[in-house]
Amino acid sequence: MNKKSKLKLTLFIFIAGILFIASCKKNQAPYTINYQYNYYPLDSGHYVIYNVDSILFSYNGFYTRDTVHYQWKELIADTFYDNQNRVNYRLECYRRPDSTYPWSINRVWYAVRTTTNLQIQEDDIRFVKLVFPPQLNEGWNGNEYVPITNNSSDPYSIYQNWNYFYENVDTTYSLNGNTVNNALIVSEVNQANLINKTVRTEAYAPGIGLVYEKWEGLNKQNVILGWDSGAENGFSVEMRMWAHYP
Repeated sequence: MNKKSKLKLTLFIFIAGILFIASCKKNQAPYTINYQYNYYPLDSGHYVIYNVDSILFSYNGFYTRDTVHYQWKELIADTFYDNQNRVNYRLECYRRPDSTYPWSINRVWYAVRTTTNLQIQEDDIRFVKLVFPPQLNEGWNGNEYVPITNNSSDPYSIYQNWNYFYENVDTTYSLNGNTVNNALIVSEVNQANLINKTVRTEAYAPGIGLVYEKWEGLNKQNVILGWDSGAENGFSVEMRMWAHYP
């Protein structure tokens, strides 16, 4: 084979190689992101029922605890478009003393899911509850829409300096003696010193949504007493999923 023929063969092999690589890339399936939106289903008719333990702490010469037990249901009821042309989901909240009583509607909240987050409007406060896709230790400002000021009498001051992050992702979670697989654990705030304590943690399960929540906002002056017995005022609310549909 002469030099000219060798050059033509080399050029042919080079071009064929480029065309082969281009063909392979063209036939590859496009990369898609699994945002895992199923951690908060928004299908019409979906609901979750919780058993709730609510404790109100107060001190008037002696420590008191006012404890209330009830059931709470959150139902995806309807949709509408807001002024940004986003789909909003009507979240109807019902309450009853226990399963022997009929439900009574308590309030109406709203949910919005963007490409990268889930927002819940609870009364007049909008929270960014989840970001998608979930990643371990990823943090975000879940209270960015809360109108917090530096005024100590501000009713929103309890939401100051919260730092949301995924404490656990795709973990096994125990609830009411049952095992929840692939759960998300969100730490929203965990602040405690000798006189103040603010803690809020939530757990989510795929196909269900929120399955557990613990929220404490406590304060005291007697630093000798521990938090279990020494809160002078504040509250503690614990919600555990009891049933869901579907």
